[in-house]
Amino acid sequence: MSYFYGPVSSRRLGFSLGVDLFPKKTCSFNCIYCQLGKTSKKTLRRLSFANLYKLRKELREILRKKPKIDYITISGSGEPTLHKNLDKIISLIKKETKNNYPICVITNSSLLYRKDVRKELRKADLLIPSLDSASPQLFKKINRPHSKISLSKIIKGLISLRKEFKGKIWLEIMLVKGLNDTLGEAKKIKKVVEKIAPDKIHLNLPTRPTPTKIPIPNYKKLGKIKKILGKKASIVISFLKTKQKRYNHNIKENILEFLRRRPADLEELSLSLGENPSLVIKYLNTLLKEKKIKKISHKRRRVFLSYD
Repeated sequence: MSYFYGPVSSRRLGFSLGVDLFPKKTCSFNCIYCQLGKTSKKTLRRLSFANLYKLRKELREILRKKPKIDYITISGSGEPTLHKNLDKIISLIKKETKNNYPICVITNSSLLYRKDVRKELRKADLLIPSLDSASPQLFKKINRPHSKISLSKIIKGLISLRKEFKGKIWLEIMLVKGLNDTLGEAKKIKKVVEKIAPDKIHLNLPTRPTPTKIPIPNYKKLGKIKKILGKKASIVISFLKTKQKRYNHNIKENILEFLRRRPADLEELSLSLGENPSLVIKYLNTLLKEKKIKKISHKRRRVFLSYD
């Protein structure tokens, strides 16, 4: 598959069929917590990579196998709004699925100041934009944006998005210990969030492996931040425990495709692929011997990553 992966067991979206429009990481940020690693070249140029004929063909192949899908999520290797004609891609997916699955776009919010981008996103059912700070200095430290992107641009874009978008908006805040986890910063974010008026606020944590170790705030402080942000706020800490329906028997290839998009431990892989953990570990060991994947210890978990 060139454009689809999963469905993966998502902490917020149940079983999410991922859509990855880029052949390699393409982003306007170089976030310190990014699980995909360093952004080699930050860009604001919108490009078109996806072959719609091939995308349609792959989607039909997946749907024939009838996997459990709760959401179809456009995210993948970088910032999805950097891809041109998102509205056409969303419309194609809706047509092929007969509108049976809600479509979510996860974005870093960097291009929301652009009216054409906001217009394309109207086709989606759910948007999960991020806003990690209300302070320009912290924004630069955490997200390390393209030089032409400012925090004020992002905030204005989010406010405009809320006025124009008729679907749901779940605002994500990734909390990093020692940076944006102070109560003072939480109060600043609250003032901005009140102007954006999202349906939900997700306090996320950098639990996945990253090139440099990223510390997580303690739960007592998380509770205080949640209280400041109000009833719409919740802490994202666990993923779905339901097992996926087994729909593809090429386990080795499925594991490799999964790990190319995101690191995972044994439990997440077995749940997402609908396979017995003992069988998954057998193929993981084979891939390790072939040096196609590697394993690391991360926050007391054994996590597997692709070398690609």
